[in-house]
Amino acid sequence: MKPDALEALLKCFVSAKANSFENLLDPFLKVCRISTRITIGIAKSQFFKRVIDRLAHSKAVVRLNLLRILRTVCDVHPNRAILVERYGLHEIVAKLSKDDGAVLVRELAREILPTLVPALKPSSRSGLKGADAAKGSSIAPRRAKRTASETSAIIPTTALGSTPRLQGRETWREMRMKLGDIAWQSAKGQ
Repeated sequence: MKPDALEALLKCFVSAKANSFENLLDPFLKVCRISTRITIGIAKSQFFKRVIDRLAHSKAVVRLNLLRILRTVCDVHPNRAILVERYGLHEIVAKLSKDDGAVLVRELAREILPTLVPALKPSSRSGLKGADAAKGSSIAPRRAKRTASETSAIIPTTALGSTPRLQGRETWREMRMKLGDIAWQSAKGQ
């Protein structure tokens, strides 16, 4: 976390040549995933300029790793909206999500895109209502986490006494129940 160490990491990332750059992406991604403080510490203009420059690399694996690093940085950075606007990250990732020749790169870019939606100016935000206003948010909505009792499960065969039979157009998906709805056998009778 010392400034000299962060500067050395950044310099390594920015000045690495061809093969060295390709080989340092995986370890660099691991470091970014392990330490939020280091990730925020290296998120400087030289870092973003290098990432943006190298997203045009001919190898798909390089573009894929750069997108992973970019996602990690943007996920933890406290000023994500400012970064997205300053470096035009949304437009760059949107272009990759549509035009990249590698399927995995396109899919990852599509996955990252909602988190990079740039913030709207206050004057234009007032005209939006409902779902349109949510689309303009600079922060992607969080998914609701389920508790164990809300998790769906297929009806266990032991609870029914035999294998359940599908009737008519009924599907296994319709046979699913909430965990709390399943009648569990007590341990006393065993």
